Amino acid sequence: MEKNLAKPIEQGFQEEGNKKILTTSSAFGILRKGLIENLGFKRAKGFLLRYGWNLGVSDAVEAMQTNTNIDFLIKQASILHLSTGHIGDIQSERFIEMKDADQIKSIHGKGKWIDSFEANEHKKHHGISSTPTCHTLTGYASGYMSTICKKNIIVKEITCIAKGDAECSFEMRLQEAWGPEIQEELKYYHETNIIEELEYTYEQLLEQRNYIETVSKFHKKLTESVSNGSNLQEITDTSYKLLRIPISIEDLSFQKIVYAGLEEEEYLNLNQDLKENLLRKNRNSTHNQPHFNETTRLKTVNQERLITPIIVQRKVIGYCTFHYKKDTAKSAESEIMFIERVANAASLYLLNEKTSFEALEKMKGYFLEQILKGQYSSKDEIINRGRYMGFNFAAPFYLAALDFKEKSTVQENSKDSIEQIMETIVKFLDIQGIKALIGQYDSRIVMLFSATTNLVTNLEKIIRHLENRNAHYLYKIGVSDETLDIENILESLDESLIALRLSTDKKVIDFKELGIVGVLISSKNISGIKKIAKQELGSLYQLGDAKKTELIKTLYVFLANGGKLQQTMDELCLSMSGLMYRINKLEALMKKDLRDPAQSYQLLLILDSLLALGELEI
Repeated sequence: MEKNLAKPIEQGFQEEGNKKILTTSSAFGILRKGLIENLGFKRAKGFLLRYGWNLGVSDAVEAMQTNTNIDFLIKQASILHLSTGHIGDIQSERFIEMKDADQIKSIHGKGKWIDSFEANEHKKHHGISSTPTCHTLTGYASGYMSTICKKNIIVKEITCIAKGDAECSFEMRLQEAWGPEIQEELKYYHETNIIEELEYTYEQLLEQRNYIETVSKFHKKLTESVSNGSNLQEITDTSYKLLRIPISIEDLSFQKIVYAGLEEEEYLNLNQDLKENLLRKNRNSTHNQPHFNETTRLKTVNQERLITPIIVQRKVIGYCTFHYKKDTAKSAESEIMFIERVANAASLYLLNEKTSFEALEKMKGYFLEQILKGQYSSKDEIINRGRYMGFNFAAPFYLAALDFKEKSTVQENSKDSIEQIMETIVKFLDIQGIKALIGQYDSRIVMLFSATTNLVTNLEKIIRHLENRNAHYLYKIGVSDETLDIENILESLDESLIALRLSTDKKVIDFKELGIVGVLISSKNISGIKKIAKQELGSLYQLGDAKKTELIKTLYVFLANGGKLQQTMDELCLSMSGLMYRINKLEALMKKDLRDPAQSYQLLLILDSLLALGELEI
């Protein structure tokens, strides 16, 4: 026999002190309104369900004193319920399976209450509800049926006119037949002592107050740490000391920056485990590493992490992580507030570092641009100012010019693009520990390096880094010869730009590699070169003509390949007859024999010079 939801009914129920009273639906509606306003919807619902339950139990006990036949008592249910005045009418049907004459094996019923006073009063005082509101009716039916059947039977309201439905309908089943669906509803049938509830609420408030105080003190300690100039390692050490939770700060690829509370080997093993786990999960993704824009929990077989992004100027630049070992994970909701405060402290530190670093780099870049524009009156002034920025201009240096163009278009480099690429280069050189001055000159990026630097290798690294960060551009760098005197910086600039124009195949080209072409142009014989070009190339020098430009390209490729027909055909994608036609056309226009080594060498030298001067594009 299952235990009834209601408390045992005393047999003295029909004694003189237990009289029925009458009231109007309007008066009960006002009472109900007061309960809801003073207790809230949930507590009032529980009160009304229990009130209805006890009414149903009372009527069932009274009915059972005259007849104990279950069929008779079930038929009496509708009559007795109507007599309460709670409803205008009721329609219902039930299916009952009996174990024997007195015991019910199963019951399933459904029906509808017509003209429910409770639904009408609720709409009158509270408007449309989001849930059914006939709590007294539901409780009455549940209490009555549970008492006569001697088993817990729960009636549940399915639709209700108070929530905008066409009718108030209900279903009836044994408690166990409802399964998990009814568990939340059952809580309302058990009365909670309001004093106990207030004590529990007070304990929760006290716990919350203590928690907020702890978070506040933690936040104050971190703020003081940042204000006192602490670095990231000191911030993580402070956090671990206060919380005793292992912590790390990493970049977007989960590369270590700092950590605390873990041994180095342990940290490296956990980090490797995480990277392998992320790689497996993102194998089909376009990104090897996922990006986390909000606080997230990550679990692997060996660990659990609570990760929150470190955001600087609206960009996620890294992550702050709390570490929990396997079987000891305890990353409760409360710890989210702590880790987000650590991330905020790290953001403040990194923002300050970023601002200081950018200010210094902008000052250095502006300094280089002033030198190139000749805005300093003396060499000594440049050397003295250079010392303040950690640069020795009394020592030899190189100048490198970087150009970039979008692969899909030939549009000019925008100001935003130049600044983004400059920022990428500056950060890369800082990480590599390479000193350089970086500025802009004529929509190109100019970099000044000390002669002690392994220059070409580092420039190749810069290009690879830029290609990885933004593969939409083609990057080329021209490098000047070694310069001994800062007063000759403009010559170095010319050399780097000349090398840049001739870097047709290589991504980094040294001015020294240009040989005689470099010497000719650096000696300022520009007008002489143009005059010779006009004489030797004849009508081909009219570079605006598309057909003649095509012929000049054929001439250059033929000469650059040493007059080898097969290589020239392959590079220009021409047939032998097409190539021979062009060569004959060129010899006729220039009145020259392209198989003469002396004439070929001179023509190639002229074309290289025009390329270096920017007069020709091939």
